[in-house]
Amino acid sequence: MSDIIFKALFEHASLGIIISNEEGVIEQANAFMSKIFGYREHELIGQKVEIFLPKQLKESHVALRHGYNQNPSHRPMGVGMDLKAVKKDGQEIPVEVSISYYEINGHLHIINFISDITDRKKAEIELHKLMGELEEKVQERTQELSHALIELNHINSNLSQEVEQRKKAEEKTREALEREKEFSEMKSRFVSMASHEFRTPLGGILTSASLIGRYKTSEDEPKRQKHIHTIKKSVKNLTTILNDFLSLDKLEQGKVGACPSSFQFNQFVKNTIAEIKDLLDDEQDLSYDSSFDDVKVYQDQDMLRNVLINLLSNAIKYSPEKSPIDIQSSIRDNFLHISIKDYGFGIPENEQKHIFTRFFRAHNASTIQGTGLGLNIVKRYLNLMGGDIHFESQENKGTTFFVRFPLELENENDSTD
Repeated sequence: MSDIIFKALFEHASLGIIISNEEGVIEQANAFMSKIFGYREHELIGQKVEIFLPKQLKESHVALRHGYNQNPSHRPMGVGMDLKAVKKDGQEIPVEVSISYYEINGHLHIINFISDITDRKKAEIELHKLMGELEEKVQERTQELSHALIELNHINSNLSQEVEQRKKAEEKTREALEREKEFSEMKSRFVSMASHEFRTPLGGILTSASLIGRYKTSEDEPKRQKHIHTIKKSVKNLTTILNDFLSLDKLEQGKVGACPSSFQFNQFVKNTIAEIKDLLDDEQDLSYDSSFDDVKVYQDQDMLRNVLINLLSNAIKYSPEKSPIDIQSSIRDNFLHISIKDYGFGIPENEQKHIFTRFFRAHNASTIQGTGLGLNIVKRYLNLMGGDIHFESQENKGTTFFVRFPLELENENDSTD
């Protein structure tokens, strides 16, 4: 069955796949690869991978290939490289390439996943063009408004009532321009971030799915489980990203309100922890300690679950292997207090004031997957729950988030959605 699945993935994948040996000789190429580059079926077998490179890069690529063979690694798509490949008719096209490898009987085999990104490049050019046009319109509008305001000031300089009206008009104009500029910037960041954040887990899923069928014996079970864990973790990452976008959209539109219900708190926390166990790296430990026996609370379970999953996911992502994550809860003055402590990267002191701003990512976390929306959403949810959040952090020593909310939510916070 695994051979059938592998063959189906290989032959019907919507991106080009070639498998070559250590010398760069192509051993297998799927149909989509032939379609992209204009070759007939099996015409690529026995050719060198340099057949796809522009003439000026062929010789240097041979040295690069030998260097890769000496220290092979898994390289995902989208690492900021501007690559081009040559079709059979000599036409150059922009591509993205992901490289992986496996060994059979001591021989290295290289897998290349190749995507034709011609349409995306055209879309990016068009997007940059539209953004440039929008910026020009904003500048033109600003200049027009500036001239109009100068003229208005000259005419009405001696009329206090009209001056007051002019000030109000200026303020509204500035607010409108700021909103227009903010929307433009948010749209640009969203397009860029969504493209990158979705591509990374999808690439991991595709690579693991392609390789998992090659491990057939009982001795290969740890390798199979490793790829299964990668797939599960990538799916959870995609789910988190989608949930963040949907949550932010509803919050921005004012469509979210608390829907409280009664539930046992400690059991709820334990169930939530069980949901994210797959995100833990090897030998990472997550412990929960409560200063009270289980207590019934009247709060919004969905909001509280989102708050805990966001904070715990961050603690896991930004903590090193073998590093503990400590969760503690207590009750004071009819408020439930939760602390989540990690011993990871920490937040740079000069960036801490921005940590709850949407789309913000600290500079020491830029290489780790994330949307920069989670903490902004957490803060908004806690406001709706009648609670609040603050933190203490020291760079390279860890971060502790402190959350509190009332045991019983007042009815006026109920949802109107």
